[in-house]
Amino acid sequence: MGKNWYAISLDSVFAELKTKDIGLTDSEANRRLKEFGRNTLPQEKPYSKIRLFLRQFNSPLMYILLATVLISFSLKHYSDSIFIIVVLLINTTVGFYQENKANRSLLALKRMVKIRARVLRDGYEKEIDSEELVAGDIVLLKSGDKVPADGRVIESKGLKVNEASLTGESQAVEKKAVDLLPEDTPLPERTNMIFMGTIVEEGRATAVIIATGINTQIGEVVSLLKETKERLTPLQKKIATLSRWLGVFILSIIFIVLIEGYFTEKNFAEIFVASIALAVSAIPAGLLPAVTVILVFGMRRIFKTNGLVRKLSATETLGGVTVICTDKTGTLTEGKMQVSHILTSTRELMSGGLNGLAKGENANGVESHIAALKIATLTNDAFVENPEAELQEWIMRGRPTERALLLAGMQAGLNKRELEKQYPVIDRISFESDYKYAATLHHVSEHKNSLYVIGAPEEIIARSVDLDIDGRKEKLGTSESDKLMQKFESLTQKGLRVLACAHKDYEAGEKYQNLADLVKDLTLVGFIALKDPLRQDAKEYIGITKKAGIRTVIVTGDHRLTAKAIAEEIGLDARDENIIDGKELEIISDDDLREKAKYVSIYARVSPRHKLRIVAALQANEEVVAMLGDGVNDAPALKSADIGVAVGSGTDVAKEVADLVLLDDNFKTVVKAIEQGRVVFGNIRKVFVYLVADDFSELFLFLGSMAMGFPLPLLPAQILWINLVEDGLPDIALTTEQETKGVMEEKPRNPKEPILNKPMKHWMAAIFLITGIAAFLSFFILWKLTGDIQKTRTIVFALMCFDSLIFAFSVRSFKRTIFRKDIFSNRYLVGAVAISFLLLIGAVYLPPLQKLLSTQPLGIIEWLIIFSISLVEILLIEFSKKRIFASSRPLQIS
Repeated sequence: MGKNWYAISLDSVFAELKTKDIGLTDSEANRRLKEFGRNTLPQEKPYSKIRLFLRQFNSPLMYILLATVLISFSLKHYSDSIFIIVVLLINTTVGFYQENKANRSLLALKRMVKIRARVLRDGYEKEIDSEELVAGDIVLLKSGDKVPADGRVIESKGLKVNEASLTGESQAVEKKAVDLLPEDTPLPERTNMIFMGTIVEEGRATAVIIATGINTQIGEVVSLLKETKERLTPLQKKIATLSRWLGVFILSIIFIVLIEGYFTEKNFAEIFVASIALAVSAIPAGLLPAVTVILVFGMRRIFKTNGLVRKLSATETLGGVTVICTDKTGTLTEGKMQVSHILTSTRELMSGGLNGLAKGENANGVESHIAALKIATLTNDAFVENPEAELQEWIMRGRPTERALLLAGMQAGLNKRELEKQYPVIDRISFESDYKYAATLHHVSEHKNSLYVIGAPEEIIARSVDLDIDGRKEKLGTSESDKLMQKFESLTQKGLRVLACAHKDYEAGEKYQNLADLVKDLTLVGFIALKDPLRQDAKEYIGITKKAGIRTVIVTGDHRLTAKAIAEEIGLDARDENIIDGKELEIISDDDLREKAKYVSIYARVSPRHKLRIVAALQANEEVVAMLGDGVNDAPALKSADIGVAVGSGTDVAKEVADLVLLDDNFKTVVKAIEQGRVVFGNIRKVFVYLVADDFSELFLFLGSMAMGFPLPLLPAQILWINLVEDGLPDIALTTEQETKGVMEEKPRNPKEPILNKPMKHWMAAIFLITGIAAFLSFFILWKLTGDIQKTRTIVFALMCFDSLIFAFSVRSFKRTIFRKDIFSNRYLVGAVAISFLLLIGAVYLPPLQKLLSTQPLGIIEWLIIFSISLVEILLIEFSKKRIFASSRPLQIS
């Protein structure tokens, strides 16, 4: 970092950095960016491809297979042994390709997470990509922000920063604009400094950036370390364990085949090599890489619908969600807030009457309305990046509600910058769900400070004693104030978001511990109502969740009547008994809340700590909960939920702990993500069935043949070629399945349900018997009829290849038949099957392959036999599928 920036005066800091308190100019910032580079940390080194390839061999089963290959060599079966090695290499190459592709996709998705920074450039607030920060920039921080670079604190208002990522200390550190500290001050005690990657827990501050990227404190650490490797998800661990058990089971059966061969006096070397080939073919070595690819593909498809999955494990969990807890603003509504009414004791002003209001053009009898807009403007965190531009070109930053309030003030002729120059800000409280209000204290004159407050009406009313009537005060509780309250109720019943405005004057020298201590005995000015149109597709997607057996619950800080109006509009059950508000949540016991959580559809006026209780109550009822949030205080609830969902416009803290980030803040994106979660789990089951069930038919064929004393039904090379044809390209193609039809008409999967549930086991057993018996009877009958063992083996070889390629289309859906119009809609699978079929044709007709595989050309009659048997097999497989999965048809909730 060079200088001890904490140990020199602020004037020296500004002089050294050649900057001012109004920030750099855009041109100077761009020059520095080109000279010193972007504000980024060293990227994790790409995973070694050689190491990734070698890892494919790192399993006990692979060690056993390689050992048996060496034994095969010692038995002088050179050609078969070489072919086995070739097939093992091809299988590991497929696994390597899949994992490498998954790793690259994961890395690309990680880079999508961007941190924004608020800076002063040319004296104006701007929001930029934090990578564009340079030394000398002036940054503005508030609670929930991730500190974008190292800086020296210029001004602090109750700033507390969690520096656990840097120092390991979990307790937040209070930061102050101390002029200088001793040079030997240790890092955790540098209270006038902020550091990149740390989290602002409370308060706000202005700071000057002194170091970016690798020159920051965290940059020096990261350059010495590598990012932690992505751990296996719980599902991947289950698959790995299941694969090992399957491997052991298959090796046990192959051992039985060896014993049978020995007792039926078969050539041991031939039986041994054939057994190795069977093991290579039947052990599903490619299952775990395929699962990883499916999970990553799911993440990519969710990203295309504007959802960014931050954790691989979340992709699988999404499919099991049973309850979605969502706010209404921006997710169910468009997030395009507009001031629709300003309501005071004297009159109700519609939005059309705002133009020039504060300039005296329409000011007759609207002093209270101007006061309300003034309060809304000064307590506001929103800002316009380019106020000098035309209105339609303005770039506004901030929360939707605050943007709407700022715009209304500007329409009325109020300029926030000018007002803050006239009435400098002494202290402020930004809006937080815990407080339910925002407040600012301003210096008005030598003897007077004014406190302005805006927030939840019931909160502000409870703290008010007077009513402002165009500059005149009247005690609350009079007929005038009662009429105002009645009008307020009518606005909330229309689904409008309503905020109350109030103020209070204090003597300039008034002492206080915390600004919140002054928010009392206020004078109520009036109410500002905002409208936010319902998203056009909100009702449709609520309907989709109902069909999918998912309950949607509104969890909002808004008034119960506002939430009720929105809930009724989108089709939720909004009867009074299905609504709980924050006051009731404060007193209700955990057991009672657990019972009510079974049917409550609206939680109104909730705070972040209430969200945590709501999640716990739902989870106690064995629900899988997706919780939406945006604030710093929402982080515990997001972390506690099965799926934490942060809205893209929310705080950096919320995004840090979330499993899913909504890039468009849209409820539709949550539903689409859940749909893809279900598709992902379905695809894992499809690949599992395809890799395991069909390969088992070869085991059945060998067990039967050995038991009956028949010759080897297939030669080692033929077994391995079948493995190449059926488990190579079709396996990869099945990971790309995107079939969504009917997926959101099924009930959610029980999270405790194993991958191999009862219907899956029954269907796999049916496939094993159908294909195994078909292959065994074909071998027995054709051998007896022709007496030609080579031709019989060729027909059985072609049959097993062909029926597995047809089966790939059957396994595309567990609920839909293969005989449908869109069966060829997966072009990757069609291409994979076509290439695999060409491999089969080559094996039968190309002389070099005929010699390698001991096959002979087949005529039309033989192919008709193969097609006929395959047709019978697929008809029986489809019949068994219909019978077995009929009992697990979709269930719906009202």
